[in-house]
Amino acid sequence: MLQTTPSPMTPGPAALRPAGDTMPFVGTTTWVKAAMHCRFNIAPLFKAAGLDTQGPAPQIRTEALVSLMRDCVAAAAPTMHFPLVVGELFAFDRLPELDTFVATSPTLRHALPALDWVRLLVPTLHIRIEESGAQAALVVEAALPTEDERLKGCFVECVFATINRIARLALGDAAQAEGIYLRHDPGAALAACERQFKVPVLIKQARNALVFPTRMLDMALPGAMPGLHEQAQSAIAQQLPASAGDTVVGAIEHAMMASPALLGQGIERMAERFNLHPRTLQRRLRDEGQVFADIQARCRFHLAVSALKADSSDIESLSERLGFADRHSFTRAFKRWTGLTPSEFRQRERSTAR
Repeated sequence: MLQTTPSPMTPGPAALRPAGDTMPFVGTTTWVKAAMHCRFNIAPLFKAAGLDTQGPAPQIRTEALVSLMRDCVAAAAPTMHFPLVVGELFAFDRLPELDTFVATSPTLRHALPALDWVRLLVPTLHIRIEESGAQAALVVEAALPTEDERLKGCFVECVFATINRIARLALGDAAQAEGIYLRHDPGAALAACERQFKVPVLIKQARNALVFPTRMLDMALPGAMPGLHEQAQSAIAQQLPASAGDTVVGAIEHAMMASPALLGQGIERMAERFNLHPRTLQRRLRDEGQVFADIQARCRFHLAVSALKADSSDIESLSERLGFADRHSFTRAFKRWTGLTPSEFRQRERSTAR
């Protein structure tokens, strides 16, 4: 087994952890497309999982996410292995700039910040790069409420399939990994994994890792476009919350993005969520130079922009979901943020997309 030293990207301990167990459900469209590819209807499975796909940021309980994966794997078998199909088709519905950022990177090393962004968007997955001399490894850990290693491993397979697709697009024939290590035994799906990854897949290992030559991190990529790369990075920085768990501000932003209902409530409710006295939370925010109302406005802006770009819900319903007293309050706030009303912003986005 490759012995490595973690890179500086390895996430540190969390400062605060929300007491809830819901998380953003990213890639909704991808799951739908994967189900269509595997020839089954995913709608009743979404309903059984309690997933609301109509909101500005679909949420799902972690237990329900595990059950949803189990049901999808069963529905696709034995003809298809659902995790591999999801990974091959995966794209972040609400953060399309992420694909642009990776595709236009000068090298894979320049694309590494995307791993931290994935950690913010999918908090149950921890992904890092480890380097040791001539070998490097992309290590994946899945923090999910199940003792079923094979089911937990399905999420790991999704990640590896996505990385495999991105590497092929970025490096072409040069995208040659040395092997994949899995903690679990995929069973009958092992042959499908080896066909898709085209490298040896070792099972029942100490960790989940995709091993590759370190030199690949610094190979010049043919699709490098520095200008577009920087634009994508700037757009992502405006849409993502701060690093959840690294600061009090980041933890609050993560909680609001994961549970938009908190946006209409005050600092007292947020303090209760973190088992803190409101004055203690206010003091910690002052120490970080932040004000609760500013964090609330920032999260409202992120969710509003995502919703106006991604769905056709009416402005009245959206303003209610974002915790505004009425549509007029939402319109005034959005115009202050962007110079446009929500309707004007949506119309501009649709015109640009044509």
